Amino acid sequence: MLRTITAALVLTALSIISVTAGVGAPAQQGSMPLRHRPVHNLLPLRAGELAALEVSPAFTYVGGQRFVLGGAADAEQHLFVLADANKRVQRVYWIQIEELLPTRPGAYNYSADRTVTVYGLPFALNIRQYTTAPDSGSDRARAFALLHLSGYDIPEGAIRARLVYLPDSAARREIMIVYLEPPSAAAIETAARAALVARATGDFVVHPRP
Repeated sequence: MLRTITAALVLTALSIISVTAGVGAPAQQGSMPLRHRPVHNLLPLRAGELAALEVSPAFTYVGGQRFVLGGAADAEQHLFVLADANKRVQRVYWIQIEELLPTRPGAYNYSADRTVTVYGLPFALNIRQYTTAPDSGSDRARAFALLHLSGYDIPEGAIRARLVYLPDSAARREIMIVYLEPPSAAAIETAARAALVARATGDFVVHPRP
């Protein structure tokens, strides 16, 4: 069960982020300074109605990195992992804060995804299984590289549930939560999807803005 975070601690974490962004978290070569930093697995965000995301203390914070994704967006990743004694990944939370660059037109569109409500906020849900290696330079390639750099072994054919929150109507910024776990023959079948989503949403807390 997740620990209880008081409103005062959330506000403290939100104030800390202004003076610690870019400090103390691992980052890959060529990445940009971080804008966000977890405090005891509490990641301050201040995005729309979302103040922070809190990941269960059972998960270990691997690190963060920020980079320009595909020449189109400013992307920042934070990874939390649950692994066995041999560092074989059992479960991952990959949180990504992404915003289109000012020079890029357009907006994020997840109308094809199903909308689910998590802690009172709308998230676009998509489930898939990774059947191929990530494209070079993609956000998945970056996330997997950070895990490998930290010594973690990622299972082939992993299943992921992606949850995306759009903080405002302009839809040029998104908060993405990717939950990943080892493959299961039934995991992407309709009957098993509800259980997968329950696991995906069961070990983090959404803290609304006060």
